[in-house]
Amino acid sequence: MVNLGLSEEQEAVRQLARDFVAREIAPHVIDWDRAEEVDRGIVKKLGEVGFLGLTIDEEHGGSGGDHLAYCLVTEELGRGDSSVRGIVSVSLGLVAKTVAAWGSEEQKRQWLPGLTSGEYVGCFGLTEPGTGSDAGNLTTRAVRDGDDYVINGTKMFITNGTWADVVLLFARSTDAPGHKGVSAFLVPTDTPGLSRRTIHGKLGLRGQATAELVLEDVRVPAAALLGEEGKGFTVAMSALAKGRMSVAAGCAGRSGRGRAVRR
Repeated sequence: MVNLGLSEEQEAVRQLARDFVAREIAPHVIDWDRAEEVDRGIVKKLGEVGFLGLTIDEEHGGSGGDHLAYCLVTEELGRGDSSVRGIVSVSLGLVAKTVAAWGSEEQKRQWLPGLTSGEYVGCFGLTEPGTGSDAGNLTTRAVRDGDDYVINGTKMFITNGTWADVVLLFARSTDAPGHKGVSAFLVPTDTPGLSRRTIHGKLGLRGQATAELVLEDVRVPAAALLGEEGKGFTVAMSALAKGRMSVAAGCAGRSGRGRAVRR
């Protein structure tokens, strides 16, 4: 018979996450929701316990493990506070995993140790005011200028946006139609021309740092390209495939919490 149960290691990971939630998250959830801001210190704690390095190779600062372990952790984080789960879903699930999959060795060395430790936070710059998350119809432009790209555009409802140290940004860099003209870039948030505005008044995920990003003549080197030029749509779809599983896991945790409260 096939054993569909969890291994001892997986059970230990789930218990570690449950204990973390009980100690570091549950006592603060109501205050964070009312303040519309999670304590930024939670990021370093998530890194210290290894949750921001799941599935990332240890040579790049990760804590290893598989995608099931990642889902077990995000399920427990979702049970505690979906806003905290979202930090992990984006900084690890969408950004760090994508750098690990598509990045050059230099990009991996530059970003992964900080992302997995909680020293850095990543955000996923896809959604736009007019096109939503339609990666094939982006209006943000990246124009080649010598050895650089100059980026102009606006991104909206970006999770971790006001906290992030790096944006995995998607922009149209060629005149090829639809998704064929989109490229992916790793843009440090302290780059001149990049500004951020916090979005308040959300119905849910109130503690999450959600932002509008405005890019005005943001200049980045060609080395900031993640993957090949024109392959940004493929990068985005692969990132979402690896990141969305944590949303489902978090929802399972949250529904379990709801059932427990009703009893």
